[in-house]
Amino acid sequence: MDDEQYGRLHASWYDRWHADKDYPAEVAQLQQIMSLEGPAHRLLDLGCGTGQHLELLAEAGHAVLGVDRSPGMAEQARARLARYRERAAVIEGDLHDIEPDAPFDAALMMFSVLGYQVDNASLLAALALVHRALRPGGLFLFDVLDAIPLLRRRSRDDVGIVDDLDHQLLRATTCSLLAGEQAVDCRVRLWLLRGGSVVEHAEERHQVRFFLRRELELLLAISGFRLLGTAALAGSARGPNRLVWARRG
Repeated sequence: MDDEQYGRLHASWYDRWHADKDYPAEVAQLQQIMSLEGPAHRLLDLGCGTGQHLELLAEAGHAVLGVDRSPGMAEQARARLARYRERAAVIEGDLHDIEPDAPFDAALMMFSVLGYQVDNASLLAALALVHRALRPGGLFLFDVLDAIPLLRRRSRDDVGIVDDLDHQLLRATTCSLLAGEQAVDCRVRLWLLRGGSVVEHAEERHQVRFFLRRELELLLAISGFRLLGTAALAGSARGPNRLVWARRG
C-alpha cells in the first residue's frame, strides 16, 4: 500500500474522474460570501489541486496563489493558470512549509483539505498558518465533512471506470468510518488499462477528519478566528460536505 496521496496516476486522471464536480457553482458561492464579507482581492488557495477554483477566480479578476504538495496537481494548476500569469501563481509544496511574504485578503481550503489534517497538532498548525497568511479581518473559507449526515449513512464502496481514447482508468474505493478517530479511512486502488491490459497500477490511503459545528467554532476561536457561517456546499447539497467561513481577528 502506497500512502502517497494524489500520486502521478491519480493526479493525471483527477479532473476526468471528477468531471461532474460543479466548480462554477462553488466559486459563485465563494464570491457571494466574499462580496458580502470582503473585500477580498488577493486570494491564497491551500491544497489547490489542479487549479479549477483558481482559474475561475482569476478569470473574475482576483490575484491568486495556489499551493499543492502533489507535483502532478501543481503542474496541471500551473498550466491552467498560465494565461493569468500576471496575477496567478502556483507553488508546489506542503502547506505546513509555506510562509507567504505578504498578507492575503482571503484563504481557501476546498475539497476537505482541512480535514486531511487528521490529528490535532496538524490541524492547529494549519489554522495557525492561515492566520499568519491573512491580513487582520481577512476571510477563511473552507469545506469539511459534516459529521451529522456522515454518521447517519453507511460506508459505501465505489467502483467505476473512466474512458479516454484508447485508455481507461478503473478506480476502486473502499471507505470505512473510524468513529473513535473521528475520521473516514479510504483505500483507493487505481488501474490504468490499455487494450484490456493493465499498464500502470497505484494504491493510496486517504484519511479525512469530520467535524461538528461547535467543534469548528472552538478550534477557530482558539486559532484567532470568528466563525461567521456555514452552508451546504453549492452543487452538492445532498453530500456530506459543508462550506464554512470565518474572519481572522
